[in-house]
Amino acid sequence: MQSRTTTDTQEHKYEKSTGSYLFVTRLLNIWTKVISSNLTLRLARLFDIRSTLVSTTQDFQITMSFGELGVCPEIVELLRDKGISAPTEVQKGCIPVILEGNDVVACAKTGSGKTAAFLIPILQSLMTELKPLYALIITPTRELAHQIGEQAAGLNLIQGEPLCNVLVITGGRSIIHQSIDLARSPHIIVSTPGRLADLLRTQIAAQEANVTDKPEWTLSRTRVVVLDEADRLLEDNFGKDLNIILKALPKRRQTLLFSATFSDAVRSSLEAAKSEACTENRRLPILWQPECMTTCQSVGAVTVETLSQYYILMRPEHKEAFLVHTVDQFLSENQLSLIMIFTNKCKWCHLIGLMMTSLGIKSTLLHSAMTQKNRISSLTLFRSSQIRVLIATDLASRGLDFPTVDIVINHNVPIRPKDYVHRVGRTARAGKAGLALTLCDLFEVKRLKAIQTFINKELKIFDVNEKKVAEIITEVSIARRDAERKLDEIRFDEKREINKAKNLMKARGLKASEKN
Repeated sequence: MQSRTTTDTQEHKYEKSTGSYLFVTRLLNIWTKVISSNLTLRLARLFDIRSTLVSTTQDFQITMSFGELGVCPEIVELLRDKGISAPTEVQKGCIPVILEGNDVVACAKTGSGKTAAFLIPILQSLMTELKPLYALIITPTRELAHQIGEQAAGLNLIQGEPLCNVLVITGGRSIIHQSIDLARSPHIIVSTPGRLADLLRTQIAAQEANVTDKPEWTLSRTRVVVLDEADRLLEDNFGKDLNIILKALPKRRQTLLFSATFSDAVRSSLEAAKSEACTENRRLPILWQPECMTTCQSVGAVTVETLSQYYILMRPEHKEAFLVHTVDQFLSENQLSLIMIFTNKCKWCHLIGLMMTSLGIKSTLLHSAMTQKNRISSLTLFRSSQIRVLIATDLASRGLDFPTVDIVINHNVPIRPKDYVHRVGRTARAGKAGLALTLCDLFEVKRLKAIQTFINKELKIFDVNEKKVAEIITEVSIARRDAERKLDEIRFDEKREINKAKNLMKARGLKASEKN
């Protein structure tokens, strides 16, 4: 389980070539398949930079401080009090140009400090003038929205007093109460697309019906819009909700896109659109990404050097035995570390959790079938190390930050290679070492090879004491059968089907509540 760290520094640069504009252009073209052409025009305007262009290349020294980036002394002192003395590379690259008012598209590895890269400039701008509804941060999951809200609150204390009001808007809470909160004009809104779109639809319906007793609020004065985990927001089924949100925003605003990956479809479209850029008379957004990512076979698909990546090959019926052995061994050898186990279905989360419990291993769960209250409770137990094993679906693979997670185990090989990148990105964060271990059965080898191609890296075989595994196969098999019986007793599949039906009703507009 040894990991290696590198001290080699990479040159970073701002790319203001045609590729930057083409990236955005192609994103808009992809969106036209699922949303209206009006949205495309709005998004095209969204990246129309008003300021003069900055220099195309700038080198950064590893000793650069936050103060040298233009961060004010009050925030520098706050960061120092939190033990943050030096900016990360994405922060060095993005904070100065965001403070200057430029639109930015930033691609950086997981755990590189992207959230602070946009929160610090937003909070500094609010120190100059407290503007209501100044910034809107959109992110794909409830958990990530709450995490960003917590980080914003942590950076929001100037001389011990809150600088501004931060409001988190997600499903799981009354729309009426959230409308009232919005009417109080918070300075920063952090939201999932579905819930914010629902609030806007409710407001529009009230206006059309001449309802006068509804709380009034507007996004028309929003100055900064952030799309966090932009690749998922742009590629998954968020198009209709984002359309509603963008219509409510002003045309002139600063727009920031942050992502850990750029998809292969977007990358390949850059070259095809070069000729189109020559005919466009527009200012370009600033594209920032590390030099190492531009040379990777799949742009943005790089995993960090401090992450050791292994796989174990086994027969399908023995996978749970290998999992239990690995978890038990790691917990006994590392008294303070945390483990994340990723699997592809909610049912597998419950099954593995029940199985672990019967074998004496405490664990907690995180997946979309859980209530918001239970999700938050699980994250609290895990973050506080009260429970050291979190079993999750890909709901937990994006953006969530757990500083003491030292090992990520993939119970299944992800179908999409980019999901692997996000899963293993939960460890080896902020320059720390980490281990990613993928359990691969004979039917998943093709997927494993696709991942190695995607990240341009060959995974190593993990050394396992197979005799020890063989000793627990029978015990684990009994525990699994017992877990399956318990799932049948609580009618887990039946409840999932009911939830799916409810979600379908919401999507059709028959019931507008509890959307992400």
